[in-house]
Amino acid sequence: TASASFSSGVDLVPLEVCVRDRDGQPTAGLAAHEFLVLENGVPQPISFFSAEGRVRLAVSLLVDGSQSMAGARLDRAKAAAAGFIAHLRPDDLVEVMSFNERANVRYPLGSDRERAIASLERIQATGMTGLYEAVLTAAGRLGDVQSDPLKSHRGVLILLSDGEDTSSLPTFNDVLDDVRRRHLLVYTISLPAVRRKPAPPGWQLTRLARDTGGRSVAVQDLTELEPLYKDIGVELLHLYRLGYVPRSAIHD
Repeated sequence: TASASFSSGVDLVPLEVCVRDRDGQPTAGLAAHEFLVLENGVPQPISFFSAEGRVRLAVSLLVDGSQSMAGARLDRAKAAAAGFIAHLRPDDLVEVMSFNERANVRYPLGSDRERAIASLERIQATGMTGLYEAVLTAAGRLGDVQSDPLKSHRGVLILLSDGEDTSSLPTFNDVLDDVRRRHLLVYTISLPAVRRKPAPPGWQLTRLARDTGGRSVAVQDLTELEPLYKDIGVELLHLYRLGYVPRSAIHD
């Protein structure tokens, strides 16, 4: 399955791809000639290839810290995020943010796993949900690490929330345009709202993930959080990176 595709400012189009077998396990050891890239149905020659597992990551973990997350919901979210951080590689970077009416950087982008995990404990549930403000803040902080789409870290945003935005000034379209422009890979995880039946992810979270190459998942039970974060980690840690120059003269 393709984890992301985006056009850079030049002719080269980079792609990050995770390949899984029938059991859902990552497939290592593939060569460039084993991939087929199509654009508008036309095969494209692969001009750049990086083997599986060599794409460095810069991950922003956004954890909803609004009042509705109080109790077991926030505890489970912290534990799942801590497990994800613990499995990152030495060259990967991570940032921890919480949000209610405003975004709060708990641990700035860096490689100190212990400090990043410890920062999760400072998140407390209070206030409303400024989801769009938080995504824009995280996107801006990640944007600078992707100066070269073939050599730099891959910017990833993993957002967990249990509700729709209730306090942001920016609109959803502002957020979508920004994450597209910055070429970020977005994963969204939604918890069922308090006292409501489990439901699919909201269309905003679904589109944020779909349009950037990530995944949008609605968690039905809190026990699903840790396995889900682990699975996202497996996907991100086993990416191939490919690049091609479109044969078409139409730069659309």
